[in-house]
Amino acid sequence: MFKPTFKLKKIPTSLIMKKELLICLFTALISTANAQQNKNDVLSWVDPFIGTGGHGHTFPGATTPFGMIQLSPDQNTKSGDWDWCSGYHYSSKTIMGFSHNHLSGTGWADLGDILVMPTVGQIKMVPGSEDKPETGYRSTFSHDKETAAPGYYSVMLDSYGVKAELTASPRVGFHKYTFPKSEEANIIIDPTNKIFGNIYHTLVSIEGNNKIKGYCYSNGWGGKRFAYFVMEFSKPFKSYGVYAEGKVKNNEKIALAKDAKAFVRFSTEDRESIEVKVSLSPVSTENAQENFDTEAKNVDFAKAKETAQKTWRDLIGRFQVTGGTDNQRKIFYTGVYHTFIAPNLYMDVNGDYVAAQENMNTKWFTNYSTYSYWDGFRATHPLLTIMDQKHTKEFANSLISRYTDRKDHMPIWELCGYDNFCMLGYHSASVIWDAISKGVPGIDAEKAFAAMKDASLTDKMSSSDGGGGLNDYIKLGYTPSENGASVSATLEYSYDDWCIQQLAEKLGKKDEAEVYRKRSMNFLNTFNKENNHFWPRQKDGKFLANFALNDWKKLQPHWVSGNIWAYDFFVPHQIDEMMNLYGGKKGFEEKLDKTFTEALNMEGEQHVDISGFIGSLGFGDEPGHHVPYLYNYAGSPYKTQKMVKYIRDNMYAAKPDGIVNNEDCGQMSVWYIFSSLGFYPVTPGKPVYAIGAPQFPKASLQLENGKTFTVIADKISDKNIYVQKMFLNGKEYKSWELNHTDIMNGGELRFVMGSKPVK
Repeated sequence: MFKPTFKLKKIPTSLIMKKELLICLFTALISTANAQQNKNDVLSWVDPFIGTGGHGHTFPGATTPFGMIQLSPDQNTKSGDWDWCSGYHYSSKTIMGFSHNHLSGTGWADLGDILVMPTVGQIKMVPGSEDKPETGYRSTFSHDKETAAPGYYSVMLDSYGVKAELTASPRVGFHKYTFPKSEEANIIIDPTNKIFGNIYHTLVSIEGNNKIKGYCYSNGWGGKRFAYFVMEFSKPFKSYGVYAEGKVKNNEKIALAKDAKAFVRFSTEDRESIEVKVSLSPVSTENAQENFDTEAKNVDFAKAKETAQKTWRDLIGRFQVTGGTDNQRKIFYTGVYHTFIAPNLYMDVNGDYVAAQENMNTKWFTNYSTYSYWDGFRATHPLLTIMDQKHTKEFANSLISRYTDRKDHMPIWELCGYDNFCMLGYHSASVIWDAISKGVPGIDAEKAFAAMKDASLTDKMSSSDGGGGLNDYIKLGYTPSENGASVSATLEYSYDDWCIQQLAEKLGKKDEAEVYRKRSMNFLNTFNKENNHFWPRQKDGKFLANFALNDWKKLQPHWVSGNIWAYDFFVPHQIDEMMNLYGGKKGFEEKLDKTFTEALNMEGEQHVDISGFIGSLGFGDEPGHHVPYLYNYAGSPYKTQKMVKYIRDNMYAAKPDGIVNNEDCGQMSVWYIFSSLGFYPVTPGKPVYAIGAPQFPKASLQLENGKTFTVIADKISDKNIYVQKMFLNGKEYKSWELNHTDIMNGGELRFVMGSKPVK
């Protein structure tokens, strides 16, 4: 054995310790610098896992703003698993694959189109179960090896040792799977996957050695529809096969059946990555190919990820907040991210789209769908009139086209171009009028009025809450209790009629404006003076006999989600008239106080949406979102300020179950955004905002017109929660309403905060 002929000089211990200390300091400096650099990236403040636990119903996967693709993991897709409406829930311990479209925060579900799953070993063509994943292609996983950010998602599939990474463009999903060394590296293609939906049949066709085409024909919340796809692999597969009628068929290329699927197999080196690109179309495989060629040709995973994240960074970066806690900033920026996920693009690059289950083509607008308007008309779309007028125009024109182009009616709740009639009202009228009232360009007011009027005359049966009762509403002046959700319907119709009245007046249609003015006052006809509530009224004109409000042996059918305590305050278009019903400002304030302080103690059946209680008010469902701001109109704005802070602190958190109920396509998030900025749209369609109290020392909105609107909160702290004074562009501001034009003109709204309420 060779031995050295020289002696090693012993290094002094003190010198070693000094070197080690220097190394530690250097490492710490690098770590600090990296952390600071990370914090300077606005995307680092977004946590897509917020809302994936509890009843939030959000998904963690990759998407682009308002994109057609939401590429995300699926775990449970059966209709009984309500908390898996997005396909994913943080409590699950397995993943069955990655499909290409998902709903964000809704209370029901569909989609989950074209699932892809990498595996190693034996070919398995069914997913298996959560408790026995080894019976199928499903894999276990750990949240410790799972990450998510805007435009990117990754997870280690522990059952196979495969790292899965996802990103997206508007119409294409990009997968990257890093395999271990194997002669049996597989990718399963399962078009039969559907979240709560039913499959009629699927088609898979293997083309050459790196491409698959096909479609799924299904029925669900988005109606009867096709999802066509084109899939391309970065590496030729060495073998392939299909699955149909419960049997694996090696080396066959085509299958058409109710359960038709496909698989491909590769030989891989250790840590070898295979990329998969999948484009969708609602119209044809030819269109899916054109979408692919436009967005994915010569684009690899890294480039797609870079583009997606730059798009998000540029968009989210237009909201700038400083100060506050890390958790407050996480909640805020994640809320911004959730706001811009839906509505969703539903159109191919050539202008083809589907509306009311008919193939259409247009060049005069870009078509979008996923209109959760019973939720989003309240605050989501008002925020977009400030921050994204370009898409606001497209959303309005898409809705109007359902009447002008499709010769159908504007929807209540539209998914994949199909009105599923969920919830109540014709709130498309609110969204369109709100945009027009705020001067959003590119919307034809005459076409808009015709579409809104048609919607107000079309009685639709609510799929979730019984009869719409619109014909009776027009005849009697209220929706009778014989119809489902009659109280909620009367109040919502009245507000929507006010929106139509406003547009009629703008267009000089005096007779029609008067018709809708009278209809907008129909809320008066359902107010019961004997018990001080908006109350179910029978066709014969008599109010129903009283019942104990906490005694819900069965869920009361007269209000949507049973939320009587929110609907007692849902007259946003006639707040003064509403206050008069409760005895003027003093009586109104007392009713608000009682609602926020008197515990409900419900007995019997409780709807899942009645959550987030503050006294009797369930903040977790949207009809009550404006209620904290009503103290302004009663002359006690300091109570609004206190309540807004309470809700921000107690109904939101920077953790998976950090949203108190369904996120609902941005509405829960936008309440937090507006309420952090210091104002809120109590009456969408009226270009003013009720002032609350800001959360951050400084918040800036970079507008599309190049101007910046900044909110400053001097002396703000956990104790200094009350507004002492306000200044708009240097001049003292004494109104409790902020004009939309003051925001859009840019400038500064400065709050001076203090610890004592200003009465």
